[in-house]
Amino acid sequence: MDNKSISVLKGLTIDIIQNSNLDFLPINLSSAPILYTIYTKHIRVHPLNPNWINRDRFVLSSSKASALLYAQLFLSGYQIGIDDLKNYGKLDSKTPITPQISTIGVDVSTGLPGEGFATSVGIALAEKIYEQKYNKKPKNKFDKKVKPLFNYYTYVLLSYEDLMQGVSYEAASFAGDLKLEKLIAFYDYNKSELECLNKNFNESISSRFSSMGWDVHIVKDGSSVSQINKEIVKAKKSNLPSLIIVNTKIEEASSLSDKNKIYNGKLTNDDYQQLKKVLNAEGLPFTVSKEPAENIRNQLVQRGTREYELYESIYNEYKGSMNQSEILEVENILFNNLMVDLTKVNININNEQKELLRDSNEKVINVISNNLYNFVGGTSDLTKSTKTYLEGKENITKDNFLGKNILYGSRENAMGAISNGLALSGFRPFASTFLTFSDYMDTSIRMSALMNLPVTYIFTHDSITVGYVGPIYQPIEQLASFRAMPNINVYRPADIKEIMGSWQCIMQDKTPSIISLAKTEVKPQNGTNMLSVAKGAYIVSGNEDDRIDAVIIATGAEVQLANSIRERLKHEGKEIRVVSMPCMEKYYEQSEGYKMSLFPENAKIFVLEYGSSFGWEKFVESSDYLFTIDSFGKSASKEDVVKYCEVDIETIIERIKSLI
Repeated sequence: MDNKSISVLKGLTIDIIQNSNLDFLPINLSSAPILYTIYTKHIRVHPLNPNWINRDRFVLSSSKASALLYAQLFLSGYQIGIDDLKNYGKLDSKTPITPQISTIGVDVSTGLPGEGFATSVGIALAEKIYEQKYNKKPKNKFDKKVKPLFNYYTYVLLSYEDLMQGVSYEAASFAGDLKLEKLIAFYDYNKSELECLNKNFNESISSRFSSMGWDVHIVKDGSSVSQINKEIVKAKKSNLPSLIIVNTKIEEASSLSDKNKIYNGKLTNDDYQQLKKVLNAEGLPFTVSKEPAENIRNQLVQRGTREYELYESIYNEYKGSMNQSEILEVENILFNNLMVDLTKVNININNEQKELLRDSNEKVINVISNNLYNFVGGTSDLTKSTKTYLEGKENITKDNFLGKNILYGSRENAMGAISNGLALSGFRPFASTFLTFSDYMDTSIRMSALMNLPVTYIFTHDSITVGYVGPIYQPIEQLASFRAMPNINVYRPADIKEIMGSWQCIMQDKTPSIISLAKTEVKPQNGTNMLSVAKGAYIVSGNEDDRIDAVIIATGAEVQLANSIRERLKHEGKEIRVVSMPCMEKYYEQSEGYKMSLFPENAKIFVLEYGSSFGWEKFVESSDYLFTIDSFGKSASKEDVVKYCEVDIETIIERIKSLI
């Protein structure tokens, strides 16, 4: 029955691809026994309760196999119908070419190669945290009465493209260090595909993963359900993350099995009919044999129903011994309903003392950490520089998952993807590094935005003011790039009050966000306001005057500079209004009336930000009014670099005077 069921799965997959008139990709056939074995023999899911917290997860890291995944979900009883399969790849369908979490049964949106694998590491990390935090401990190894509340597995399917990407090395190394034993990855090792497509990937994958602390299993015959099942059983008994290398191939009897054209291009009608014949899946498209199809669905549904009911009974037992706050914690894991109201928190603010913005942010995130159980995060070996360590909280290690500080090492891309996995599992994670290093993380940040995950990226050293380290470490274009990215809020706060306001918005919105901080000491500015951050832009100074000669829009530490410029020009009879714009995205959400109230008629508008001019042109009359930077910096003192870029206070004042 296994072979007949796999033939049904493959036949339906080919129907999906042929009907879409898209290119045929052989992983859709070669990986079919892998998915079949996972879904019918192991994975614990409940199609009618798809967000069950203790369900197993399946991550498709290779989007090439999306048709196969949709066929498997359909046959497993998820809310995907025949019409959805026929609409594969069409606008607004449930079955896009790259799977999205908006489709029920898809646990992770498939990103670029390697991203899904790295995200699965974050999901596996979440399971370990929950397991250690909430599971009752048995008295001894013979104690079978205590059942775990959390014990889910994360399965992930990889292609050679995933393993060629650097992020897979980063993520695999991290998972091996932490011994995330409930992570099981499958590598579809289709030699024919590699021979046809790539001549530069000949390393030993088994040696690579073994060296990083993984348990490696080999399936010699990738068409054998019994062999695949046997290695999964072994992997579940391991105390290490497991990689199962499955030697696969296209159907031996197929006339296309050794032809390069199967890897690049569409199937002809003859190819399609011949493959269906080899698979014993002939008949009208999108029709399946009843008994094999029911075999697939019944195995998954019966096991899922049994496991879900068992979980419900276990949870009710746990609730009997939990206090109300613990119950509330567990019930809010999926929905992130808890937040910190920073308006009700007392943070010591000395209005006369200068403070590094990083130090101010450190105070705020520690308050959040003390009040929010699922607030965790880390940095890429720059904890002392970014000041993002959660004091009084332990480090997460292979022996202790009760901490809140994640030691990522220099693995920026994996850090972002792992944060996405944590967010998908109910956490409010943050990831921190220097802004210039965010270039390593673009793909992960973009996936945060695409999946609308509440990940906060804390970037420090965000301008040319880092000085002597030179243009490599002096970010110019990054802020503009992130502001151009859809569905992410970029906050560049001016002082501790705006930092608190930024975090207040982040906690309320539950969307992906970036906080960008300069390497600058600032005093709390007169006129800055925590609650006004929600408006995106507001008047900091100059609102008391009826006559306004100019408005300076400033962000971040440059608000302090703008206020100094205002005071200097005031002595010369010029009336300047300073508008802080900590979040451009929030500003665009405001009414036209509010926007107009910030900028008096006939007043000249200037922009002051130590970064790219891109995106600021719409606020000013011409580029003459932009005090921004569109060239790389220099290796020199902060003062000399600022002067070189013509954004020092004297240059700015003289230009403003000449223009107004």
